[in-house]
Amino acid sequence: MKKIAGIFIDQRNLEVLCINALNIKNFGVTVFSDSKVLFKNILNAQIDLLIVDSCIQSETIEMIERYLMMSPKLHIIVLGNNEKQQKDFIDIGCKIYTNENNILFEIDNLTIDLPTKHTKNIEKTGKWRLSILDYNLYTPCNNKIKLTVREFKFLKLLFESKNVVTKDEIKRHVITGDYYTSDQRIALLVARLRKKVSKESTQVLPIKSDYTNGYVFAGPCCVQNQD
Repeated sequence: MKKIAGIFIDQRNLEVLCINALNIKNFGVTVFSDSKVLFKNILNAQIDLLIVDSCIQSETIEMIERYLMMSPKLHIIVLGNNEKQQKDFIDIGCKIYTNENNILFEIDNLTIDLPTKHTKNIEKTGKWRLSILDYNLYTPCNNKIKLTVREFKFLKLLFESKNVVTKDEIKRHVITGDYYTSDQRIALLVARLRKKVSKESTQVLPIKSDYTNGYVFAGPCCVQNQD
């Protein structure tokens, strides 16, 4: 089965060079000029490799992190010239951070396994389900709730813990940064999530506050992986 690469860069000449290099490596290539179309392709697991230019305004670290949340096996190469950002992109799971002078070398040395394609079937399990496939929260009645990156990280932390998740853990993994108002930010995040769920469904999101310690998810739940 042929691997498919997606290209979203803002230089026509470089785009052509990448296409030729990928064809030599036996990749099919889809060229994107719109971030929304790219997002849908990743959501539907239609590409195995993505070369994306971080100079494009929409392609922030947060957006590319979202791509990886939706498709953890996606092999991402980021183009850029900002050494300070390089570590951030690698830390979120991008495979390579390089510049236009070295991109052809990186393509020539590509060795990636072909991920298995998955369908988007979501079963009714009676649980609250956090789907890595489409970045949504599903209620026990199968209502779909679209999440932000921060909301997803927060719920994933709660879903994967059998105990109370402390505020320090939430600050470290979700809020990040040295904020004096972290407790208020967490409380606001919880309040917005509850409001979002109540607006989209008839169910109450069972996040319980353990007063000064942290938060716990008090209902049956699971993280729905692609595997």
